[in-house]
Amino acid sequence: MKSIVALVDLSEDAFKVLKHVHRMATAFSSEVTLLHVVPPQPVVMDMGIASPTVLEAAAPEIVAADRARLQELQDSLSKFGIRASARQLTEGTADAVMDEIKSIGADLVIMGSHRHGLLYQLFVGSVANDVLKRMTCPVLLVPVDDA
Repeated sequence: MKSIVALVDLSEDAFKVLKHVHRMATAFSSEVTLLHVVPPQPVVMDMGIASPTVLEAAAPEIVAADRARLQELQDSLSKFGIRASARQLTEGTADAVMDEIKSIGADLVIMGSHRHGLLYQLFVGSVANDVLKRMTCPVLLVPVDDA
């Protein structure tokens, strides 16, 4: 197992995922690529009573802040001797994520598993769920929510 891709969302739960990434990378002497998708930002369109919420690309300062946080995660692996790199996507489609995973040549994908409610799934959806359904290599799901 030469290449591990870790899908990280930069939440406080990211370190729970990194703990497992570290274990797997150490056990298999693997190189790790941290992959982060900058989430689109919700914007409420003021149209009176029925004000829809639309998603638009994140502002440059949000992209830069996420990149800095991603670098911190990469550094936390590197300081323990893990060969790590980081990639950030500003287009958060399942196709973009799958293309990136394929271009890396992942032998294993590690990602956190969140328990979102029906309303969240209905309005926000989940690129992670779409990616999971289309995965062609093994996936390690790390439960990150407290039960």
